[in-house]
Amino acid sequence: MKAWVYGLLVSVIVGGVAAHIFLDLLRRWLGLERKKPGSVSPCLTGAVERLFFTVLIGVVGLQPGFPAAMVGWLALKLATNWNHPQDYKRNPKRRAYAFSALLAGLISMLFAALGGLVCHGDLWTSL
Repeated sequence: MKAWVYGLLVSVIVGGVAAHIFLDLLRRWLGLERKKPGSVSPCLTGAVERLFFTVLIGVVGLQPGFPAAMVGWLALKLATNWNHPQDYKRNPKRRAYAFSALLAGLISMLFAALGGLVCHGDLWTSL
């Protein structure tokens, strides 16, 4: 039980903070302004994604197809907003926002995998 608590904390809380800080620093470095959130908060979406993949890995362990599924989910999310040439003509920085979101998503999925491994008992088994 303790491993699940620690794993979920690593995934949902620490992963959320790490992804947010990474995204904020990267966008500042790129000279991008803060994006106004849409109808659904990116923090909430990221927490749900990390929770889902953490529980999945925590229950059955890290199976060979899980990393591909995680990256596939990120690709699917970004592909829905990637190819809109008319939007890029109006806002040329949109690709930089999308790419920075992809990198932050990879950081987020890394913490989901780490949290799942903690839950499954593959990391920090002495807990």
